[in-house]
Amino acid sequence: MTMNAQKQLKIEKKLNEIKEMWEDSKETELNMIQDRSRADNEQFYRVRDTENIITHIENHSQDLATMKSSPYYKQFDDKIDLWENNINRITETLDLLMQVQEHWMYLESIFRGQPDLAKQLPQEEAIFR
Repeated sequence: MTMNAQKQLKIEKKLNEIKEMWEDSKETELNMIQDRSRADNEQFYRVRDTENIITHIENHSQDLATMKSSPYYKQFDDKIDLWENNINRITETLDLLMQVQEHWMYLESIFRGQPDLAKQLPQEEAIFR
């Protein structure tokens, strides 16, 4: 009986660690920097690095998968499922953010870095602005 209680306590502690990491810790904040456009010196923010967040995502996803395979899953299923869904949303959002940033940098080089090309595509350049 004591062994079961210890295993359940271990799951509960790990769930609390995951919760604290994503809700309260600076470790899971995006590493953003303020930058300036090369073409017109306009100020913007960009994501510098996602490695730390990706590491936490991988570790916590593995921890949650282990908890789901535990015989004690039923006692914690709502919390485990909640954090599994939260981490999936974080992953999807991070992926989208990085895609948008990559596309922006590509389009900026076209419309702000090559004035002749921007003049040839006035509608597209207006949309970009």
